[in-house]
Amino acid sequence: MLFNSTEFGVFFAIVLAINWLVSGNLPVRNLVLLACSMLFYGMFHYSFCLYLGVLIVLSYGAARIIAGIEQENKRFAMLVTTSVLLSVGLLYTKYSSFLLSGIPTLAGWQASALHILTPVGISFYTFTMLGYVLDVYYERIEPEKNILTYASFVSFFPHLLMGPIAASTELLPQFRHKPKISINAVDEGIGEFLWGLFKKVVVADNISKAVSYCFSANNDDLTGSSLFVGAVLFGIYVYADFSGYSSMARGAAKLLGFELLQNFRTPFFSTSVSEYWRRWHISLNNWLTAYIYNPLSYSMKRWGRVGVLLAIFITFFISGVWHGAGWQFIIFGLLNGLAIIYEILTKNVREKLAAKLPKRLYAVFSNLIVLLFMHLSWVFFRVDNATQGVTIISRIYSSSLFSLPESFVTGYLVWCVPLLVVEWVQRNGSYVMDVQQWMPVRITVKNRKQKKKVMLLHYIIKVLLYLMLVAAIYFFHKQMSASEYYYFKF
Repeated sequence: MLFNSTEFGVFFAIVLAINWLVSGNLPVRNLVLLACSMLFYGMFHYSFCLYLGVLIVLSYGAARIIAGIEQENKRFAMLVTTSVLLSVGLLYTKYSSFLLSGIPTLAGWQASALHILTPVGISFYTFTMLGYVLDVYYERIEPEKNILTYASFVSFFPHLLMGPIAASTELLPQFRHKPKISINAVDEGIGEFLWGLFKKVVVADNISKAVSYCFSANNDDLTGSSLFVGAVLFGIYVYADFSGYSSMARGAAKLLGFELLQNFRTPFFSTSVSEYWRRWHISLNNWLTAYIYNPLSYSMKRWGRVGVLLAIFITFFISGVWHGAGWQFIIFGLLNGLAIIYEILTKNVREKLAAKLPKRLYAVFSNLIVLLFMHLSWVFFRVDNATQGVTIISRIYSSSLFSLPESFVTGYLVWCVPLLVVEWVQRNGSYVMDVQQWMPVRITVKNRKQKKKVMLLHYIIKVLLYLMLVAAIYFFHKQMSASEYYYFKF
């Protein structure tokens, strides 16, 4: 059941009504959410619910045991055992083919050979549970005593399939208290959901046609300039697709009385690669920083700056591996890790250069360099193997780069314009449909009568914007069938 499908609209309307009816009774509310989440997940395949249920029981029980052990060596041994057990399904279903492909006698022994389905969202909820167990181990949070509360937290359907990866310190406590559903939360929830649906249906699904053509096996007739535009379109596509899901997840959660992490913060306006990654897939970066980078950099602090740089390199290597089994993903991760290491090593030189140039000019120049690097590195994220990625990059950097790109490809750039314009205007807002950020008169005026007029004006503008989004979504939803999200493969 996809967020961009009519079936989900009906499903969510029913869940929303029931949730509001039982919101005053905490155990019933959590039970309803758990049942609805399992129904939602079971729509993909019933076996996914069984697998998820086993991991929930395992992580819940292991965290309780770890919290009760006093000897550090036993606690650590239990942590390692639990981490392995939680990860074995992820490692087998996603990585067995890649890991065993180099061993001739075992190359055929993989998940696909046994017809084992890879559960949708397995990477996301596995990291959620690993993070919870690690938080209990590091005593950042008390182990949850009520398994119903914990199961509702892990399986919460808005974030289950593609995140944001839920931090137990932030989301789990929300399942321990009755929800506070305010008018503002409903307003923001509707705005975020509609904007996310617009990004997916109107932007991502439209430009996916050009992206598929540029990265297909039949792209021999495309020039370097056309492939470059295709690479740019893919970077925008994967953002509109993934951030569209995240916005819908956050909007749906707000309407149910929960606050999810904002997973994207206008990354296309970054002036450094490190800033880009602070704004992109924030929940994964937070997870990698808390559980990979910080422990690594601490353990290697005696090596000084070399230890920090090595920790960054390893963290981005793991980030690449997390995204998929293949050398292309490893290259993607390492390219970005090396870019951040370069930024650290050249920080003083770049600061001196920035001081000599107009601030705005330097920011624009830096932003263009970052986008050029990111869109070319995204090529390795899209291709089927590393060889194909190198081939496309070499074709881009050929003499045909300076020719006019195919009109069929460039025509799809028009779908990127509303996305980039709206996000630029709203780049400082708490969420994209936060009209107050760019209104000439803020709601903070003291005069009550004037305040009411301003608030009324804001709501009128919001309603008009929402109606425009609904009209665009409805038109394109009728033209195309609901398509899966690109990140479902991860």
